[in-house]
Amino acid sequence: MAGDEHQALRLYVINAQLSAAILIDLHYTEVALRNKFESTIGMKFGANWFNDAAFRKIIGVDAKTLKILDRAIKDARKHLLPGQHLLPGKVVTELTFGFWHNLTVRKWEHTLWTPCLSRSFAPNKPPARAIFNKELEELRLLRNRIAHHEPVFHLDLKTKMALNYAILKMLCPATAHILHSTSTVDRQLKALKNFLRRRKK
Repeated sequence: MAGDEHQALRLYVINAQLSAAILIDLHYTEVALRNKFESTIGMKFGANWFNDAAFRKIIGVDAKTLKILDRAIKDARKHLLPGQHLLPGKVVTELTFGFWHNLTVRKWEHTLWTPCLSRSFAPNKPPARAIFNKELEELRLLRNRIAHHEPVFHLDLKTKMALNYAILKMLCPATAHILHSTSTVDRQLKALKNFLRRRKK
């Protein structure tokens, strides 16, 4: 029926707008995560940590992770002008959320998490690695779902976005304050709730 098609299209638009709002909030956390992790890795392994033999030996136990890093280095070099040196920031922008998340798995608890990545939360107490790993995975799955244009309106987004804010606040309170004052997710969730309520009538 035409009415059903109109309702389906309206829900599609609301889902797209909601996804866009969520992606903005997730973007703050992803950037904060990679910047903090890169900083602490750099303090331990040097500015060119991505080429440091000790760092590469640590992550080399996982071929997939090392492959992601090498692909990022290769892609970053494509954008260099003649005579330019490859800077860490160029590599960081090419690395996936999955790369940073993968550094929090158990195999690197004693070689990366405890001596290095846990310091990304200073001056606050770092979270337990296992819990943080699961929380990041939840955000990563949501991010990827949105990136692949899948529906999210049926998910418990209030809880997921509260988790996103909590993680960001641990990493960078100042950025969390910006997210809190600029996020439009609640407004989009309200629009979704109103639509669903009218649809039931």
